[in-house]
Amino acid sequence: MSFELYNIPQGQIMIAFSDRNLSVGTLELNPKQELSRHNRPVLESLFQIKGKCVMKLVEDDGSIKEVILNEGDSLDIHAEKYHLHTNPFDEASITFWKASGDITKIIEDIRSIKEM
Repeated sequence: MSFELYNIPQGQIMIAFSDRNLSVGTLELNPKQELSRHNRPVLESLFQIKGKCVMKLVEDDGSIKEVILNEGDSLDIHAEKYHLHTNPFDEASITFWKASGDITKIIEDIRSIKEM
């Protein structure tokens, strides 16, 4: 089984599988890092594998709801909901992600990052 690894300034993205119906992989965030605010056109399901992270969910009124994911915790983020993956802690965070639907454009953007 092959997979793809991409370095980003905040850590690393691994794509294990991706087609028009399903994409899965992991996000490793280094300590004190966060991804910029983004959303997905489909349901995104998260499962915290290692360490912990803080998910910042942007509410309809613009306020931010913070959800801490400890190892073993999961969270579903509805389609089009803006959010940020953050790691304010002192150890690396690894989160498994699953996108249930077509995120072809997002995967192409990730693949445009120079491969490790």
